[in-house]
Amino acid sequence: MKTQAIIFDKDGTLLDFDLLWLPISYKAIEDVLVAVKQKPDLTDEMLSVLGVKNNITSINGVLCKGTYNQMGQAIYKVLEKYRCDITEEEAVRLTIDAYHRNSEVGMVKPACENIFDVLSKLKQLGIKLAVVTTDDAVVTKRCLETLGIDTLFDVVYTDDGKYPAKPDAYCIHDFCKKTGLSKSEVVMVGDTLTDVCFARNGGIKIIGVAKSNENRCILEKQADVVIPDISHVLEVIE
Repeated sequence: MKTQAIIFDKDGTLLDFDLLWLPISYKAIEDVLVAVKQKPDLTDEMLSVLGVKNNITSINGVLCKGTYNQMGQAIYKVLEKYRCDITEEEAVRLTIDAYHRNSEVGMVKPACENIFDVLSKLKQLGIKLAVVTTDDAVVTKRCLETLGIDTLFDVVYTDDGKYPAKPDAYCIHDFCKKTGLSKSEVVMVGDTLTDVCFARNGGIKIIGVAKSNENRCILEKQADVVIPDISHVLEVIE
C-alpha cells in the first residue's frame, strides 16, 4: 500500500546529532560535577556511560537512544561508584536541569543540506509528516524552528509526560487514530535501534538512517532498509 504518512525521529535523523548533543553533554556534565563537588576527572567516564567515546556517539548509547531520566540514572551510577553523597533521584534531577540549562550550547544543523526541500516535496505529494522524539517540547520546538521546518509537521510528539516514550508504540497508535490511516500506510524514519523497536512495536515499517559504516551495519540487521540521510526517503518509499 502507498505510503501516506512518515514519522520522523528528530536527533540524528532531522538534525546532526553530535553537533548538538556533544557540546551540551560536556557542559551539562561539568555542571553536575560542580554541583556534587567532584573534579572534572570524571567527565570521560560519564560520557562513556552515556555512549560517547572519542567524541563519537554510539547509536546504542543512552545519550542517543535514551530519555533524560535514563541519562540521569547512568550518570548516578558513576557518582555512586565514587561514593558521592547523592541519591539517584537527586542525580536525575541535577542531570535534567543541567541539560535543560545548557540546551542552547549545541549547534542545530540539518542532517542533510536540502532538508526543507525534501520535506516540502513530501508534503506536496500529500504525505502527512510527524515527529516523535524523546527530547522535551522546548528544545524540540527550538530545533525545528532553527531548521526552518517547524510548519511542515502535522503532529509533534515530545517527552513531556503526556505520552509514553519510545519504544512504547502509543504515539504510532495515536497518530493513526488522528489521521485515520492504517499502519500499512505509515512509515517510521529513525537512526537508532530504539526507533526500530518503536516501529516494530507499532506494526509499521522502519527506514534506518546511518552516516557511518558502523551504524549502518547495526541498523541493516533490524531495519527494512537503510539510507545515508533523509534526502533519499522519497526514492525509497516510491
